[in-house]
Amino acid sequence: MKLTLKEIVELTGAELDGDETVVITGAGGMEDAQAEEITFLENPKYGPRVKTSKADAIFLPSALKGKIEGGPKNRLYSDQPRWNQAQVLQVIYDEKWPKEPIVVSDKSDIHPEAQLGKNVNVGSFTVIKSRTLIGEGTRLAEQVHIGYNVRIGKNCVLHPGVVIGDFCELGDNVIVQAGAIIGSEGYGYWTDPKTGTHHKIAQVGRVVIENDCEIHSNVTIDRAVTGETRIGAGSKIDNLVQVGHNCTTGPNCLIISQTGMAGTSKLGRQVILAGQVGLAGHLTIGDGAIITAQTGVMSDVAPKSIMFGSPARPHREAMKIQALLNKLPEMYGALKKFKALLGKEEEKETAHAEG
Repeated sequence: MKLTLKEIVELTGAELDGDETVVITGAGGMEDAQAEEITFLENPKYGPRVKTSKADAIFLPSALKGKIEGGPKNRLYSDQPRWNQAQVLQVIYDEKWPKEPIVVSDKSDIHPEAQLGKNVNVGSFTVIKSRTLIGEGTRLAEQVHIGYNVRIGKNCVLHPGVVIGDFCELGDNVIVQAGAIIGSEGYGYWTDPKTGTHHKIAQVGRVVIENDCEIHSNVTIDRAVTGETRIGAGSKIDNLVQVGHNCTTGPNCLIISQTGMAGTSKLGRQVILAGQVGLAGHLTIGDGAIITAQTGVMSDVAPKSIMFGSPARPHREAMKIQALLNKLPEMYGALKKFKALLGKEEEKETAHAEG
């Protein structure tokens, strides 16, 4: 990549304080960016690190204009420096990983009743079952398995090893990373109260992934018992997440690695589930709620709540409890001393009464 700072300004809309003829050939973090590279600062509390950066240019928040000395001489100010850096990274990505020619591999297995739109790529050893429809511009990598009667929209990307189960539906611009499984059979059993034997309950529903979602590697999204498991438009699901049968999310949710959603959990709009969150079944998480890492949620959560702990509590309350837990040894020691003193007083009173 070779972009002048003038071209970067045109790309991002940032305001330049510096030499527009400087050429940028790469991008990096604040601590590792070198000459001819661009970096960024998003959080003002890390401002002192700017002084030691070796980058030739830096994106900075507009509010810091004229407030930081030292560091890169070429500064680009905007309200979204991280997004501006991402725009430069996209240019690098497009050049580093150019799109391969569109082909349908002769080593793929496509049922005659499947229908492919224009410019669909199908990699080697990919299987597409009957009555499946795949939209224009979608790219299926190697060893992808598309089940029976599936609907996949336009301009989707399915990476190697992805499985899309029977009757499932993906909207437009959906990205599914390697090894993800959408539409696997839900975990449902009936236990005979007399014998304790577990009997399988047929899962006859499907999964719907709405437009502009990204499903990362080794995610499993179970199909519904009946009806739908649905992921709302624009939602992003990180690696190693389990979404149980009949779960639904609103649009633009973020579900972070190793989270587990038990069956029929329901997320509102723009909910964030941080790493290793666990949701019990049949819960409703309100719009804009944030569930912090390693939180176990056992009951419904109100909109815009911030929850922490197991069981989940409002964040401030949970942090106060955590602070008190750290003082337990000290409190326990004081209690033992108090009980010892109280015991001595009781012995004196008993001796006095007997005397």
